[in-house]
Amino acid sequence: MSQRIYLLAEGVHDVSFLGKILKESRGLRKIEDAKVLDPEWDLLVPKKFPHQDSLRASIPVPTFYKNAQASVAIVNAEGIDKLKLKLSAHHDQLAKEGIQLDAVGIVLDADYEKVEQKSPLERFQEMAEHLEKLGYPRPATMDTVEKTSPRTGIYVLPGGGELGTLEDLLLECADTTYAPLAMRARDFIERIDTQNASRFTEEEKQAFNDAILPKEQKEFQKPSGRKKAILAAMTAFLKPGKAIQASIEDHRWVGKETLALPRMITIQQFLLDLIGDQPT
Repeated sequence: MSQRIYLLAEGVHDVSFLGKILKESRGLRKIEDAKVLDPEWDLLVPKKFPHQDSLRASIPVPTFYKNAQASVAIVNAEGIDKLKLKLSAHHDQLAKEGIQLDAVGIVLDADYEKVEQKSPLERFQEMAEHLEKLGYPRPATMDTVEKTSPRTGIYVLPGGGELGTLEDLLLECADTTYAPLAMRARDFIERIDTQNASRFTEEEKQAFNDAILPKEQKEFQKPSGRKKAILAAMTAFLKPGKAIQASIEDHRWVGKETLALPRMITIQQFLLDLIGDQPT
């Protein structure tokens, strides 16, 4: 019987990234046919539309991966503020049916604008307390997996106790596999960034700000906004008109070369420890 692994992440890009690591490092395949889904996971698949009476929201179906050893549900929390709520709701659903998990993992960002003066360690401790509150073993240290029953772990991206986001890792990977494209994407964003670029005169900056309203620049001006813009510029070339997660799944952001990068080795090991998969 496959090990049941529950993995909760902040957003859809994180889900695609984590799934790609599992696929490339251990050959887990993505399950897209509901008929072959493990019946225990069926509880996590919403059956009603509109979901929570919203006509606009997409139905939050987890992404499922499987190999001979592990059956993994990767859940999109749809934002950092919903991590605890999503984990609690799924815990109650599974516990009500007597379904035991073999591992519970959480992957979150230490985003500059989201931490509200909380360090990555404080973010880790907050989620560790919530795991313990739900009756799961409390992880002792960040970015590692407790070999308890069930196994538990909390990884704070980009890893190593540093502030940052998934984009830090993806751009690090891009410098390995897509270096010329990454260089040009950075140059493109720098050329239109009037906030910090000394190449613009005050008149040019004013003209830019008159044409593009401050509220339209709000996302870009966030601490991680430029990195997200560089990533988006690269994926606009690799996958024109498609979402960033499509490029993460289809292209070489995660692969043999990038999995050898130090920070990628760390998160790869975290996931392998979580699924209980031994190196072959």
